[in-house]
Amino acid sequence: VGPVTYENPDRPGVLHVIESHYLAEIVDPQTCRPVAPGECGELVLTTLGRVGAPLLRYRTGDLVRPSTSDAAKLGRPELAIEGGILGRTDDMALVRGVNIYPGAVDQIVRRHDNVAEYRVEISERDGMTDLHVIIEPVAPIENDAVEMLCEQLSDELRDAFHLRVPVSSAKPNELPRFEFKARRWVRLDT
Repeated sequence: VGPVTYENPDRPGVLHVIESHYLAEIVDPQTCRPVAPGECGELVLTTLGRVGAPLLRYRTGDLVRPSTSDAAKLGRPELAIEGGILGRTDDMALVRGVNIYPGAVDQIVRRHDNVAEYRVEISERDGMTDLHVIIEPVAPIENDAVEMLCEQLSDELRDAFHLRVPVSSAKPNELPRFEFKARRWVRLDT
């Protein structure tokens, strides 16, 4: 579709949609209904300046969050998106009726400096999808501290998603490292 947004020079991290070229909507990926400001949704675009190949309600698959600030506060009249592209709809996992996006899990895990790497395992059991997070602590860290870290992360994940997500630890350098796109989410065959 070409360039869709530009960064607000006065508010780094806030993108504005070029509304002279695009009609933008931010919708719930499941229901296609508009989301409220501050809620995450999928960016849907209709091109306004394309004559030969217009796009009507093109679902980008990009997850974005419309700004809660009004246009006067941002100094620009166009639709504002906070934090850029937060993730992709095709990366989403449905766990016990809750949409879980890898970016949201990553944000929670990365708050902790003593986590070197992590892995998320998705499994099916008795028709229910389960999520399990395995963290690799930065070495050296004592066993008691690792257990506390696992409990704290499990609590933070529960608070964020309203699901019980067990967190366990791996040994130092046990989890794989990635040079390009990380593949931290693994679906286990059961």
